[in-house]
Amino acid sequence: MSPIDCEEVLRSLERYLDGELPAGARTEVQEHLGRCGPCMDRAGFRSRLKALLASRCRSEVPAELYARVRALLDEHPPG
Repeated sequence: MSPIDCEEVLRSLERYLDGELPAGARTEVQEHLGRCGPCMDRAGFRSRLKALLASRCRSEVPAELYARVRALLDEHPPG
C-alpha cells in the first residue's frame, strides 16, 4: 500500500481532528503530517480554529443537524 498524498489527507483532515478515522487511516494521516509541512500547517490552523469556535460557541449542536452536516461533508469533501 502506498502512502497517502496531500489530497487524501486534506479530505480526511476534519475526521482526523475529530478522532473519527479508523486506526489505520489515522496512522497514515499522522505519518503524512509528520513529513509534509504544508499539510501540517493546514491541520494546525484547522485545529486552532476548532478550539476557538468551541470556546466561543457554548451551546450544543442538535444530533440530527450534526449527522446531516457530517453526511453532506462525506458526500462532498472540501478541497
